[in-house]
Amino acid sequence: MISAEEKRCLCIQEMGAELGAMYCDLNDHLLDILLIWRQYEQLFAVDEKTVHLLNATAPAFFGVIQAQLWDSVMLGISRLTDRPVSFGNKTLSIQALPELVDDSNVRDKVEIAVTKALSDADFARSHRNKRIAHNDLVHVQNRAGNALPGASREKIREGLQSIIAVLEILNGHYRESTMLYEDMISDGGAARLVAVLRTRSGEDYK
Repeated sequence: MISAEEKRCLCIQEMGAELGAMYCDLNDHLLDILLIWRQYEQLFAVDEKTVHLLNATAPAFFGVIQAQLWDSVMLGISRLTDRPVSFGNKTLSIQALPELVDDSNVRDKVEIAVTKALSDADFARSHRNKRIAHNDLVHVQNRAGNALPGASREKIREGLQSIIAVLEILNGHYRESTMLYEDMISDGGAARLVAVLRTRSGEDYK
């Protein structure tokens, strides 16, 4: 397995300095978000028996974990789809990619994919702006009259897949390969914890 620095150098060699560095950093941050989402799904999106087990073990603790993992993923989606410049500072965002792509055909594909990703991530940015990163006073004091867009597992999955689709255009064109994101996420986390809890509970969760 190559090191992180070797991987970065390879991306720069294949895509050019600016685009390669941006792609590599976006890919690394996306993998971090996907890892968090994997933990969430293994704890709270497998089946009702697992949820009941967590609630029976430590309901307050796992309630906090569920909320924090959820918001962390939505915050990550928001960051990767932010404006390319914020208050005069460049950001790590897929919106910065199109202008770094020299090939016009590839650039067009990236722009279309970015537009879709922004649309799919709009709900997450609303939650980030009003609730997660800031306490919007109007929303806090009148939540019923200022409801945020609905957030669901399906919407989060769609948002993540749309970001993946943007990076895959670049990966396919410059590297002639496909990133197997599911295979790159370690399983040595929440699923192992659940397995231990099942064993110690003495109940049959098979």
